[in-house]
Amino acid sequence: MKKIMFLAISLLCGMNAIAQEYKLQAPDKNVSTTLFEALQNRHSVRDFSTKEITEAQLSNLLWATIGVNREDGRMVAPTAMNRQEVSVYVATKDATCLYNPKEHSLTVINMEDIRPILTGRQTSVGNAPIFLIIVSDSSKFGDSTGFAELDAGYVSQNICLAAAAMGLGTVPRAMMDRDAVKKALNLGEKQLVVLNHPIGYPNE
Repeated sequence: MKKIMFLAISLLCGMNAIAQEYKLQAPDKNVSTTLFEALQNRHSVRDFSTKEITEAQLSNLLWATIGVNREDGRMVAPTAMNRQEVSVYVATKDATCLYNPKEHSLTVINMEDIRPILTGRQTSVGNAPIFLIIVSDSSKFGDSTGFAELDAGYVSQNICLAAAAMGLGTVPRAMMDRDAVKKALNLGEKQLVVLNHPIGYPNE
């Protein structure tokens, strides 16, 4: 029986004020969909079913987004000078978490549903069971933000292709209340909220 996403986190948080870290199950990298099939299937989805995503699906999706694929700690998404300045946050109706690529784990940031501040005027995306939020730390490049935003684009493309390969829908979005998102995620001044991706099953 498949685990429903964040069930274990919810149970832990019921026993403790906030469970600091939750280890995800190992990703299953034996996906039968080819790259060209994923490219063929990729399209923007803005209307989602409320059907939940399992922990196994979330594990695969996060690894494909910005997970570690080499023993030296380098990641599936390239970053300029290997600064690894991009972070990915997961927002659901139950919690908001930071993905830790090297540990393949989630750190709970808060137990709030921040999806409404991510939807903006596009309320049709609000049913998506999860949002992935792409954040870049421009301080790792001095005063320049160009590399940070460029690297966020690579991560966004990974999300699009991974979702298509898994039979899920998504769309990269810049529309959101950035100030409210920064506050909810406890971000620093130099951390840029670049994009968000609602992810779920298309509402067909």
